[in-house]
Amino acid sequence: MKPKFRDYLTILMALLAIFLCGYGVGFLLGTKKNRKQPAPLILVGRSAEDASSWEESTLLRIVSSLKLTEEQRNLVSNEVQITSEKIQISRDEAFGDYYLHLLELHERLLPHLNEQQQEEIKKDQKSLQRAINSRF
Repeated sequence: MKPKFRDYLTILMALLAIFLCGYGVGFLLGTKKNRKQPAPLILVGRSAEDASSWEESTLLRIVSSLKLTEEQRNLVSNEVQITSEKIQISRDEAFGDYYLHLLELHERLLPHLNEQQQEEIKKDQKSLQRAINSRF
């Protein structure tokens, strides 16, 4: 059976409808360039809640496994608290170094990028710098 002109016309109209639907959806969603907004930068770190949770779980584990007296428990609790503070300081220093290395990477990348790419990485760099300044 040979296709008729009407069959070709039907296929053409179906393709036109598909194209127009795709164009309409693209128009409603906007172009990728217009929608692109950088996500706010959130620096990872340990909160005071995490620290107290770590202290509590560590103390509970030690007390239950060693069956400490009340006096020993108080002494161990003080040691766990001191250790937790030291861990927090080390962690903050490590995160600070980590983010400084990222800033240095941005600086080293600049000579290898074109003008538009440099503008984008400078925006990221400023955002990172603001986040670092607010955190540290």
